[in-house]
Amino acid sequence: MKKIVYLFLLFISTFPSFAKAAEPVQYPNEVNVSVYLSDNFTITLNGSYQLYNKDTGAQTIIPQGTVLTIKKDSTGITVSYTGFSQNSATGFDLQELAGSSLSIAKVSNGLSYRGSFFLKPNGSKTELINILDMEDYLKGVVPSEMPASWPKEALKAQAIAARSYAANTMMLTSTAASQVYRGYTAEDPRTNEAIKETEGLVVKYNGKPIQAFFHSTSGGRTANVGDVWNSDQKYYPYLVSVEDPYESSPYSNWSVTYSAADILKSFGFTNSSTVLNEITLSKTGANGEVRGVTVKTSSGDKTITGNESDIRKLFPLQSASHYNMLYSNWFDIKVTKAQSNLSVQTASGTVSISQLKGQTVQTSDGQIVLPDSNVSIQTASGTVTNEDTGITSVTISGKGWGHRIGMSQYGAKGFAEKGWKAEQILTHYFKGTTVSK
Repeated sequence: MKKIVYLFLLFISTFPSFAKAAEPVQYPNEVNVSVYLSDNFTITLNGSYQLYNKDTGAQTIIPQGTVLTIKKDSTGITVSYTGFSQNSATGFDLQELAGSSLSIAKVSNGLSYRGSFFLKPNGSKTELINILDMEDYLKGVVPSEMPASWPKEALKAQAIAARSYAANTMMLTSTAASQVYRGYTAEDPRTNEAIKETEGLVVKYNGKPIQAFFHSTSGGRTANVGDVWNSDQKYYPYLVSVEDPYESSPYSNWSVTYSAADILKSFGFTNSSTVLNEITLSKTGANGEVRGVTVKTSSGDKTITGNESDIRKLFPLQSASHYNMLYSNWFDIKVTKAQSNLSVQTASGTVSISQLKGQTVQTSDGQIVLPDSNVSIQTASGTVTNEDTGITSVTISGKGWGHRIGMSQYGAKGFAEKGWKAEQILTHYFKGTTVSK
């Protein structure tokens, strides 16, 4: 009898056990980031994932190390790897599974990401949306927005500002259109530490997280939101102009020169014979921010008004890293005009002048002041027409880089170097706010 019991116990102890299937990771503070858009790309999986077909509900565990190929066609999205292929008109969830130490997916855009993904149809392409926890998201943002070598308190201020901004945004992008995010690839131990030390902290006004905008360089003073965007200032009492005394940036002061042809092209004048006669600015911002530019030409006049990005795009920079537009809308202009070989006879002799515009002349009807330089002159040899040679180039000198609203990143660096804490930095730039969880 004892022998039988022994064998029965042995049978039980050696019977194989079946582990409960892994569950998708649930993120305590989930954020969604659009990171890629393409008709054909790959994802290499290092970790535990399952694919969920949103059409059929089918769930497929993906072997570690698998390279997924994603293609978009007229029927939807097809996901395939060796021995497997599925199509879905509404897309797929690629879900990180609980239990693995670290799951990382490398996309063929050259970047790797934590978290899960939604493969979403978007026209003729597939949009890849990264789904992950806020704190892990910030690990890919902070070193992409601010050098990890900068002072710790500046990094902490950046982390809190980025967290606050993300808390107000339903769908984030991976570019400067919201916040630059380069995923796991960008992570750095110093910025990860700054994020950990500020975990959950946000900037608040009246107890609610604010739109904590930030930019590279203010140029010595930040801007009122109503002076650079089409925003009603009364709804953003914390986005007001403040002094930026410790900022030291390559973009604090700058100068760029454009040819008259470049200016005319930006304003839609395509005739090569058009002459740029005058350019003026409408500087309605409290610090002199430009909200309108008027050009007067031989083909007519034109005024363009708008927010800071509209104005900056009128003066493109040939640099993708500067988003192909002027550094800021806080600037002045200086024009260079073609030299004119004009001279007039006076009672004292012959005098050279640069242009006829503004000169007083005698006519049969009396003296008049010339309104421009495009006039006809009677000489002993006949009538001569003097066409105004106009402006040849425009030099723009300005301050700051970016919209200049909220926190200046170079300014935060300067404050940190002066011993300011992250909370002090943030409440300086965002007036009337507090920092808390």
